[in-house]
Amino acid sequence: MRQAGKELGAGGSERSAHPAVRLFIPCYVDQLAPAVGQAVLGLLKRLEMTWSYPTAQTCCGQFAYNAGDWSGARGLMRHFLRVFAGPGTILCPGPACVRMVRRHYPFLAQTPDEAAGVDRLAAQLFDLTEILSARLPLPFPLTWPRRVFLHQSCAARELGLLPILERLLTGVSGLELCTLPPAYACCGFGGLFAVKQPELSQAIGWRYLQAVLATGAQVLVSPDVGCLLHLGGIVRAHNLPLIMLHLAQFLEAAARQAEAEGAVTSP
Repeated sequence: MRQAGKELGAGGSERSAHPAVRLFIPCYVDQLAPAVGQAVLGLLKRLEMTWSYPTAQTCCGQFAYNAGDWSGARGLMRHFLRVFAGPGTILCPGPACVRMVRRHYPFLAQTPDEAAGVDRLAAQLFDLTEILSARLPLPFPLTWPRRVFLHQSCAARELGLLPILERLLTGVSGLELCTLPPAYACCGFGGLFAVKQPELSQAIGWRYLQAVLATGAQVLVSPDVGCLLHLGGIVRAHNLPLIMLHLAQFLEAAARQAEAEGAVTSP
């Protein structure tokens, strides 16, 4: 993300009429999927939204919390509260981390000041999906004349993001949207579940991907990088014919496709 900041210039376009956002890029995105962060910046540029990236940010504490290390999670929560103190919207391309702040930080807070800070932070922090929802219809064309599968992640479901995700994707010209029935509620990642129960996690992921491929989709789109990393590992291990993209990456690709088609058809 620091490299992304050098490329676009922290703050983006100074002519934007939209309020600036502060970026919270989850640690696993920063370390394992930096292209997702780059795609988020591309979308913000298209939306003419200014941004900043607090470089002192680390982890929201989700992994420590899931492991039962509540002391470690509290330390990370307190650091998070300090880094993102002050007014303004915070954007995160990861519903699992947004869920951590909204659902679990209240449990970790131990003082009235911490509780107040958590309440303030929870009201300021939004997933990328929610930010995009406020801008619908998006002010740039999107084209993707292929079948796409929407991965309905557990965190996105808990935050109520699934209807928004469907609206975003159905607004893409030529796209045929596919999903799975509720019986396929989880891809098998489940955070530390994939570490503690690797064989079961892989088996669930394999079953899930077989059902995805049966839809005829060529691309899987998800708002959750953790799920993409898990399923992507299975895809690569078995050389499955499926492209894995985060929502931001997909929308950027669909925008470029629309630009390319416009350039070809224009006089």
